Amino acid sequence: MPAYSDLHADALALRAPFPALHRSRGGKPPIYFNNTCMTLRPQVVIDAIRRYYEEFPTCGGGRTDGTTRLHNWFQDELREHEARAREAAATLVNAASPDEIVWTRNASEALNIVAHGLALEPGDEILGSEREHNSNLVPWLEAERRLRERAGDPDLVVRRFFELREDGGFDLEKALAAITPRTKVLALGHASNLDGTVVPDDAIRTLAKRVHEVGGIFVLDGAQSVPHRRVDVQDLGVDFLAWSIHKMCGPTGMGALWGRYDLLDALDPFVVGGDTIADTWQDRVEYKHAPGRFEAGLQDYAGIVGTAPAIEFVRDTVGYDVIHERELALNTRLTERLAPLQCDHFWLLGPEDPAERGGVITMASHSGALINAIERVGDEEANVMVRRGMFCVNAYLHRRFDRTDSAKNNLRASVYFYNTLDECDVFADIVERIVKNPLDFMDDA
Repeated sequence: MPAYSDLHADALALRAPFPALHRSRGGKPPIYFNNTCMTLRPQVVIDAIRRYYEEFPTCGGGRTDGTTRLHNWFQDELREHEARAREAAATLVNAASPDEIVWTRNASEALNIVAHGLALEPGDEILGSEREHNSNLVPWLEAERRLRERAGDPDLVVRRFFELREDGGFDLEKALAAITPRTKVLALGHASNLDGTVVPDDAIRTLAKRVHEVGGIFVLDGAQSVPHRRVDVQDLGVDFLAWSIHKMCGPTGMGALWGRYDLLDALDPFVVGGDTIADTWQDRVEYKHAPGRFEAGLQDYAGIVGTAPAIEFVRDTVGYDVIHERELALNTRLTERLAPLQCDHFWLLGPEDPAERGGVITMASHSGALINAIERVGDEEANVMVRRGMFCVNAYLHRRFDRTDSAKNNLRASVYFYNTLDECDVFADIVERIVKNPLDFMDDA
C-alpha cells in the first residue's frame, strides 16, 4: 500500500477539480462521507451542463433514430453530445452496441423497466439475496403481485431469496442451491450500499452460467459497483445491468440500463408516449425499437450532456485502479480506528476485512441516540456528512436485526477517491470521544 504521504499528495490533486470541496464553514472544509448516495461533481461535468443551457438548450429531436443530420443547428449539437454520451456508457460496460444503452433517471428506474417489461407467467420465480436494495426488491414484489392476480392465487410464491453468510458476506453455494428450473430471473446486487460487500466476479460468472442453464436471465444491480470498479457485461455473462451516473461524478438524476439487445428490444415499454413511438393511429400504436421505446418524452438533456465527461473523468482521468487503491486505504484506516471501539454501544456491519467491503463502513447500535449524537457532533464540529437510517435495505435489516432492536439504528460512512486519511481520522476521533462518554453527548432518542 502506498505511503501516507503519497496518498495525501494524490488526494490533494484528486480533490482540486471539485468546487464543493473548496468550500468552508466555520473555517473548516467539508468532509463528504455520503458517496454511496451520490458523489460530488468535478468542474468538467458542471461546465458541460452549463454549456448545454447556455449554447444549445433544445430538445432531442429523434435522438435515437439513425445518424441523419436534423437541419437544426441546436439539435444537431445536442445530438452529437447525446451520441458521445451513449457511446461512453456503452464502452464503459463493454456493451456490444450503444443501442443497448437506455437513459433512465437512476438505477431504480432501470430495474423497474426490466421488472415491468419481462413476459413472466404464473409459476415463474424471481430469485435474489436476502439483502437487496428496495429498488431491486420492490419492483419484483410488484411483479409477484401482478402474477398472483393473474393466477387468482394470493399465496403464489414468485419472489424468493437465499441467505448470506452470518457476517453478511456472499455465499455462492447458497445462491447456486437456490436456483431451480422455475427460476426465470436472478436479480442480484453486485455490491451492497449497506456494508459495501461485493459479490466476486467469479461468482457472478458462475451464477450467470447456472441461471442460463435453467432458461433464466440475470439482472445485475450495479449501482454500487460500476462507479468503483470495471464491470464488463460480456465477461460477466449477465443479461441486464442497471447503474446510476450520479454515483460516479455525474449529473443528478441520471442513470442507465444496459441489456442484451434481443432481450432489451423484447421488453414491453414501461412509460409510453412522446418519443417512444414510431407512429400512431386512432386505434393502435407502433413503438420504436430499443433504446428509443423506453425514453419517453423530453429527457434530461443537460444530464445526458454531462454524462460523457463524468464517465471519462472517472474511467480515464482518475482510473479504476486508483479508485480501488484509495478506497481500500481509506476503509482500512476507518476499520483500524473503529473496530477496536466496538462494544455494547455499537458494532460494525459486514465482513471484518475491509477489502470485502469496498468503500463502505457502517456502524449499528441498540441506541438511536448514540447514532444521532455521532452524526450531529460530526456535522457541528467538523462538517462531517455521513448518513443514518436503513439505507433502503429495510427487509434485510428487519430480518436480521429486529430481534436486537437495532434494525433502524445505523450510521454509514462511504468514501470515494477524493477523500483523505486525515478525514477518516477526524471522524474516528469524534466516534471515539462519544463512545467513551456517551451520556455526555446523547440528548435525543
